[in-house]
Amino acid sequence: MKQHLDILNQLFLMEQKLTKENKQESYARFLSRIHQAFSDMDYTIQNPLHEKYTDTRTDLEANIVGEATQQLVVTQVIKPIVFHHNQLLQKGVVIVENQ
Repeated sequence: MKQHLDILNQLFLMEQKLTKENKQESYARFLSRIHQAFSDMDYTIQNPLHEKYTDTRTDLEANIVGEATQQLVVTQVIKPIVFHHNQLLQKGVVIVENQ
């Protein structure tokens, strides 16, 4: 299962890089097939980018940038949230900032 998690994290990083370089469309079909294969194995990957953050969230490990602690929003995702058979397998690792 650890190997699956490693692959999912690398896939997530690859998608982020392709998006930054505006090349994701070229690889969309291949990425979609990989996601479907993991979905068939009952993995769910969530990207919490731009979601509100509160300290009560148990699915994220956050580093807070700045001094404000109200209206925090996820501004960068280092690792996605991963579920397997509807159980949390990996907490998302994120950076949050004041909105």
